[in-house]
Amino acid sequence: MVGSGIFFTSGYLIKETGNLWIVLLCWILGGMLAMAGSITYAYAARLLPFAGGDYVYLKVAYSPSIAFMSGWSSLLTNFSACVSVLALAFGKYVLILFPSIPNWESPTFSVLGLDLQVSTGTFIGILPILFFSVLNFYGIKSAVRVQNVFAVLKILGLVAFVLAGFLFGKTNFHYLWDSPLPNFLSMSFLSKVLIGIVPVSFSYLGWNMITYIAEEVKNPEKTILQSAVTACFLVSGLYLSINLLFVVSAPLETLSGQDGIGAIAFQSLFGSGFSLLTTGFIVWVILGSLSAILIGGSRVYFAMARDGAFLPSFSKVHSKFHSPYVSIFFQAVVAILFLFVKEIETLLYMITCSILLLSSLTAATPFRFKQLGYSTDYKIPLYPLPIILYIISNIAVMVVLFIEKPTNAIWGLLITLAALPIYYLFGLNEKMKVKVSEKIPETMNIAS
Repeated sequence: MVGSGIFFTSGYLIKETGNLWIVLLCWILGGMLAMAGSITYAYAARLLPFAGGDYVYLKVAYSPSIAFMSGWSSLLTNFSACVSVLALAFGKYVLILFPSIPNWESPTFSVLGLDLQVSTGTFIGILPILFFSVLNFYGIKSAVRVQNVFAVLKILGLVAFVLAGFLFGKTNFHYLWDSPLPNFLSMSFLSKVLIGIVPVSFSYLGWNMITYIAEEVKNPEKTILQSAVTACFLVSGLYLSINLLFVVSAPLETLSGQDGIGAIAFQSLFGSGFSLLTTGFIVWVILGSLSAILIGGSRVYFAMARDGAFLPSFSKVHSKFHSPYVSIFFQAVVAILFLFVKEIETLLYMITCSILLLSSLTAATPFRFKQLGYSTDYKIPLYPLPIILYIISNIAVMVVLFIEKPTNAIWGLLITLAALPIYYLFGLNEKMKVKVSEKIPETMNIAS
């Protein structure tokens, strides 16, 4: 869950809100929403501990068509585009790390408001996508071993950064004190908070990642809930601490809109002498996040194909390594295509629109399961408040996103809704009807 978004999304957040207090508030609210989402998703995960996450839950709770829309969005935005965002960020930081590399950019081409471009960063971004896809091909064990190494060093490094920054860094709290307190009752404040939640939501992505590989997790009934809730609590504190350090490291105008905000903050706090080390660490964190998403995303397409909702070849599992290798490499191809989008910020807003829509539907599945008579021993704390809070917040953010970033939001929505005509055009509804009942596990209790 601890991802690289923390090192570039805050620059966009500062630009959109223009107020450091709102920036910190957005990170607090983002953590609360992730927590609400995680304890809500845990209900579905306890009932359906299968690979595929949202796709599986939506299929049983609502209909195969809604599930297909989720899987389709995962393929084209939620996962593949997320990988592209990280790969583009990787390219930008590699160019910072090695300034001698020629930074070539092609002319910009606009397609329905979406700017496309090929650059040196594009080609650099292809490399980690291919590397981790190949690694993932050799099975979940080899991929997870590498991911654990990334995770341990990443978390230790981030904690060390926070401690060293506050103890030895050149912090200046006047940058924060001089930022005026916002008018908490104004519509402008509410609008800025909601649009600020968008990049924050991207950085918190991963709290539900364990649900996508539930079928490969030991004792998923207990592990999924415990892992998700613990991760949300710890990561929220870590992210808030890092962002507090960011906002006291340099003036607002220096940080605003910078996708290299992590490197800027490091240099301001510790001087240019550590720039090579710190930028290298950020690259390491980005690679760890990219690896995690490639692991989880490919299992969604595998689950879809197993249900007859995608090309049959995507359900193939390698005879030796037991990995869904067709899904893995197809995901890599789609992610590479998204690298041609010019701006990371464009992908961020497009991805978030799609994610908020579908995660709201997933969050509401406990209501639907109760209607269907399915029950579990897991009780959602303060039910139904976490579900309602999560859904209302997502809807509010989507409304502001359509007002403030209409082109990006419309792209995200259109890509998501395009699943429905494809679903019916290719007759996938008939193929999936037979499969749905087969995937309801015998462990799902039917309430009497």
